Amino acid sequence: MNNKQQVLSFSFSPIISEKKTIDKLSLVIEENSGILNEVEHQLRNVIEHSSLAIFLTEPSGGIMDMNKTACEMFGYSPQEFQKLGRGGILLQDKALEESLSIRAETNEVKSELTGIKKNGEHFPCEVHSVIYKNHRGEKRTSTGVLDISEKKRQEQQAANNREAFESLFHNNPDAVYAFDLEGNFTNVNNSSIVMTETEKKELLNSSFIPYIDERDLPEVMDHSRKALSGEVQHYTTRFIGKKGTKRVLDVTNFPIYVNNEITGIYGIAKDITRQVKAEKSMREERNMLKAIIDNIPDYIFVKDLEHRSILVNKKFYKNFLNVNSEKEALGLTPLDYFDEIKAREIIKDNERVLISGESVINYEDVVLNKDGSQETVLLTKVPLTNNEGDITGLVGIARNITSLKKQKLELERLNAELEDRARELSVSNKELEQFAYIASHDLQEPLRMITGFLDRLKTKYEDQLDEKALQYIEIARDGALRMRQLILDLLEFSRAGRWEKKPERIFLNELVDEILKQQQENIQEKRARIIFSDLPVINAEKTPLQQILSNLIGNALKYHSSNSLPEVKIEVKEKEKHWHFQISDNGIGIEEEFHQKIFEIFKRLYNRQQYSGTGLGLAICKKIVENMGGKIWVESKPGVGSRFYFTISKQN
Repeated sequence: MNNKQQVLSFSFSPIISEKKTIDKLSLVIEENSGILNEVEHQLRNVIEHSSLAIFLTEPSGGIMDMNKTACEMFGYSPQEFQKLGRGGILLQDKALEESLSIRAETNEVKSELTGIKKNGEHFPCEVHSVIYKNHRGEKRTSTGVLDISEKKRQEQQAANNREAFESLFHNNPDAVYAFDLEGNFTNVNNSSIVMTETEKKELLNSSFIPYIDERDLPEVMDHSRKALSGEVQHYTTRFIGKKGTKRVLDVTNFPIYVNNEITGIYGIAKDITRQVKAEKSMREERNMLKAIIDNIPDYIFVKDLEHRSILVNKKFYKNFLNVNSEKEALGLTPLDYFDEIKAREIIKDNERVLISGESVINYEDVVLNKDGSQETVLLTKVPLTNNEGDITGLVGIARNITSLKKQKLELERLNAELEDRARELSVSNKELEQFAYIASHDLQEPLRMITGFLDRLKTKYEDQLDEKALQYIEIARDGALRMRQLILDLLEFSRAGRWEKKPERIFLNELVDEILKQQQENIQEKRARIIFSDLPVINAEKTPLQQILSNLIGNALKYHSSNSLPEVKIEVKEKEKHWHFQISDNGIGIEEEFHQKIFEIFKRLYNRQQYSGTGLGLAICKKIVENMGGKIWVESKPGVGSRFYFTISKQN
């Protein structure tokens, strides 16, 4: 307010609600015989720097005084305000008239009006105005104005988002729905009603179960349980409408969270019946055509413009390409299965057909079979065209008109090609390992960047974000960290089994001691007891064996029972051709139906909230054990514990 020396004691206190609106406004003016004291200066300072524009006016509208925020909000100086009056800063509309009428009756009003700045800009504001009497008994008005432009913008944006969601929900050509923890529908769109062949009123609060084909019901129920545990589920199922119409649906289910608790499931179901039927028909036609082509005694092949195989029959890929399936043959060129001179000759001949569009009929040629023997064939090549008549490749048919070489020559050719393939595979494996390392490193960098910026975002704006936003940040950060661990585990899985095979003398007692030192913190935390003694000395590769034992001991500690302290026992027995290892624990145990599945990649029996990990540990163990010439299995009962067994071949 303006610093006018007067014998008044003045206090003004706006009260802001949780929604950042003016809830109440209090003003006390008392007669004082002295100069403004220190407390009054402080009160005046608070009012001057309030986020509200505060005015003292006459009931008729004349502005007597205002604070600094009022000048900044409307763009006028104090002198301009006093000349301007109420009419210059508030839009003269019906809302203002109604507010003035209410204030005249009750001496107080709180309403949303439209403010007018000096530059003519209109903005929404919340106004709280009170009529009071001063020490002389004269009526005065105190008015607080809050600019709610941002609030209105956010409300409009929220409304737009709601409208967009509702439009997407109800106008989606796929069935979009929600159901509660018991599986009863709580919301459905029009496509859901059409798909179920029922009325919306009847569909709501009824279960989805009657519409699922009974053959698929156990699997669908399992997916629903997983979705209710927090896992997004994607699956296909057979579906039967109320009128008996049968469909195949592609379904995605994901949990509904309210106050951080799962209250139901959202779902999207796409009708893929036509697609499934078309794919089935295409498979049947292709299988029929393939059966005919594969059983023709001639060589049949189809090449694209780059001379790559896009279709070959069994006789061709077995006799020339030396692979076991058409899939392995796809993409190969003559350079992959003929010597370069012969391959260049074939490519040149193919190009004449592709460029000229003229067919070659029963051309006699000499080719080398997979065993190195020569075959004389009658060769026919015709251009392959699309619907527009453009040449896209060629179709070839070759009939063998010579006798096959002896079996010995075929075997020699086969062995030579196998050796070449082994060398190529060795080089390929090294390149793959290098690629996996580079890929994992490059993938980890953006993940580190994501977690870093999420941490910065939380630190900088934590006091401005609500609980839901902070939860989203934490979920995103956790997802990035789990993705990074998954990349590391996949890299480890890709490397499993590829080590330099140099058996060495291993003192198993010492090896187990090394592992326990590495896991010492975990062991002490869980107060676990590890039992082993008099383990033998064996010849084997140390690194992979250490990795197997470390994984199995770590799992025994992770899945311990809450009813007792963890106890792990390690035993090794010598057999005629292998070493037999046994790692026993008193943990939570495993249902028999999962004894095989736990060794498959990404197979997890528990969600991440219960137990950490990516589901790769036992898959890595299985891969290593099999590469060491052994096998791995488990015997277990829930609540009793588990015994993991594995064998490795003896090595000299």
